[in-house]
Amino acid sequence: MNGERFGRNAQSRGQGRRGAGTGAGASSAGIALALVYPLVRRVQRSTGMQAVGSGGKGADMKQRKPSIKSLETVTLEEAQAYIAFAGGDELDAACTLAWDRNRLDGSLAAPDDAEVHHALFLLCRVLGKHAPSFDEMRVELRRRVAA
Repeated sequence: MNGERFGRNAQSRGQGRRGAGTGAGASSAGIALALVYPLVRRVQRSTGMQAVGSGGKGADMKQRKPSIKSLETVTLEEAQAYIAFAGGDELDAACTLAWDRNRLDGSLAAPDDAEVHHALFLLCRVLGKHAPSFDEMRVELRRRVAA
């Protein structure tokens, strides 16, 4: 009888600890967010980025990040929006487009070089430009990472 009673007490104590651990995990996530959020705001202010939903008017307003609606094609307006968002840099625009294509496809993985090259090809095709070769693009990506 004592052994059975001891078993029930141990089980109830174990469940209580699990519940307390869940609450502790939730509060530590809240604490982490409270610590990180001011840093994010400071970086946004120093780089000139606006927070999402902080409506501003006039010439100082930053462009919203463009998004695509289809995996197969990119419209002229979408291509121009991606390039404008990247500050005129086609390779940066292609990287952003590749991330968005992955996200639209349901993947959270970073795009590989082939996906970035395909995005660059889509951008250049719709703009009527010649896309650089895969090797040229990889060399430029590696150069930017090294810099």
